[in-house]
Amino acid sequence: MASGKVLGHVQDVPGRKKAKVRAPVPEDASWITPETMYRGLELHFFAHLNLADDADRQLSELGFGRTHHRILYFVSRTPGITVGEMLSILRVTHQNVQRGLGELVRKGLIEQRTSMVDRRQRQLFITGEGQELFDQLTKRQFERISRAYSAAGQTAVKGFWKVLWHMIEDSDREWLERGSSKDA
Repeated sequence: MASGKVLGHVQDVPGRKKAKVRAPVPEDASWITPETMYRGLELHFFAHLNLADDADRQLSELGFGRTHHRILYFVSRTPGITVGEMLSILRVTHQNVQRGLGELVRKGLIEQRTSMVDRRQRQLFITGEGQELFDQLTKRQFERISRAYSAAGQTAVKGFWKVLWHMIEDSDREWLERGSSKDA
């Protein structure tokens, strides 16, 4: 085969006409009924509750809640995230996270630094102790997800990810596409 660059779905080979990419044929959506929608909502609801419960039990022993966990998550996954960026992702006001963030800073789990680019911004970094706590919190969640992935298989997991991808807002997709510095 002649060498060429793959651009999207078109093979670019010098001296050859570019193949036209055909739009996927829409799948018949008649199977999507109110009952299938309710089933999806119920499964998402209970999956979320169970995942949250895995961390909530540990958090409550420390006097922390879900806000603390969300802050730890985004700071761990995005070192240097600004307070403003985190508020935007979480869709909350500064007042909503101020107490939790302050507690995490006072306990030495999160560190705030003034941005070198814009001195008005505070960047957040997880400390070693904060990362240990975060790892403990996600351990049970990873075990639950791993069991589900193993039971469903790789093809089903990729399909599940595709469904979730199409459920989230464009701004959330942008954050995922940028990736975090800890992505493998």
